[in-house]
Amino acid sequence: MRILIALVLSLLITPVLYAQDKTVRFAGWGGNENINNWIDTYVAPELKKRHDITLERVPLNDAQDAIQKLVRDKRLGRTSGSVDLLWVNGENFKVMKDNQLTLKPFLYELENSKYVNLEDPTIANDFGTKHEGHEMPWGAAQMVFIYDAAKINSPPKTLDELVSWIKGNPGKFTYSAPPDFTGSAFIRQTMMNLMGRDEYNALITNISDAKLNLELPKLWSLLKEIAPYLYRQGEFYPESVSKLHQQFSDGTLWMTMDYYPSTAQRMIDKGIFPKTTKTFVLEEGALANTHYLTIPFNAPNKESAQIAANFLLGIDAQASKLSPANWGDFSVLDLNKLSITDREKLKSVDLGQATLKLDILSAAKTQELPAPYIPMIEAQWKKNIIQN
Repeated sequence: MRILIALVLSLLITPVLYAQDKTVRFAGWGGNENINNWIDTYVAPELKKRHDITLERVPLNDAQDAIQKLVRDKRLGRTSGSVDLLWVNGENFKVMKDNQLTLKPFLYELENSKYVNLEDPTIANDFGTKHEGHEMPWGAAQMVFIYDAAKINSPPKTLDELVSWIKGNPGKFTYSAPPDFTGSAFIRQTMMNLMGRDEYNALITNISDAKLNLELPKLWSLLKEIAPYLYRQGEFYPESVSKLHQQFSDGTLWMTMDYYPSTAQRMIDKGIFPKTTKTFVLEEGALANTHYLTIPFNAPNKESAQIAANFLLGIDAQASKLSPANWGDFSVLDLNKLSITDREKLKSVDLGQATLKLDILSAAKTQELPAPYIPMIEAQWKKNIIQN
């Protein structure tokens, strides 16, 4: 009788456990409707159809919230958490890695990782932290300048030309004030352009406060030089890149900028930017970074999380999110590692006339500074530019 009861109970319990194992709770920033819509209407249905996995999107205001919970879970010995897959990068990932909050170096177990150039410094280093397989490259971003071709026939090709253009067109250019992400990135990129990519990469390889401080005076000198020619003579810096976009849209500014190369096309499609909008990068390079997915150490459904991650790294998902109509997030797949068919699938995505070609962007890619140095630069910008 006991054997019979045990058998009946096992039959009742097993389907429930199986259903739990096929659910992936995906936590990430929930502040973008396009991204949320793409996950809900493409990723979730495809995972269900292909792998019978149910994806539950867990929107976050800030990834730090999830990471602080993981810190508490680790301290209290909670072996079963509430997140299976987490969208993360930069300082947040560094906290996870330093505190052993990730599952393991799962990246190398994913079939689709072979299509990624894991030696690319913009992929191997997450704002200066080597991920070593503890997170999976998911998408790529890169700084571009945005301009109206009806007003600017030939955009600047170098930093010197950009400075000359700013001086020749007073009030038509500015950048957002740190800690706005894009304005801060413009400042860091300007430093890189001043140094040249070789010297900049050498600095990152063996960076220190002292070495960085040797380079910063040249940056502050240039930013002070252009300040009188900026919007409102540099006495006011917009608080966000969205304000720059608004001023570009109404013609106040003739240039804006963004860390997503496809933003300009998306804004054209929405009727916000003029149809004559285009983008450019400087010959000295454009900062690029990668954002990632990781599996927390106490993810309830680790195997399903790895299956979902592998799907998101696959050609179909990467091509789908590349489309500006869906998201416009650039792929981390290496064209040289793909089959001819998959390569053409990526290259055939219509990025619109405002988006630079993949090979142009790839040639300009330059890695970001280590994350701990960013607040330092932002604080010094305020001291040298605003308070002087």
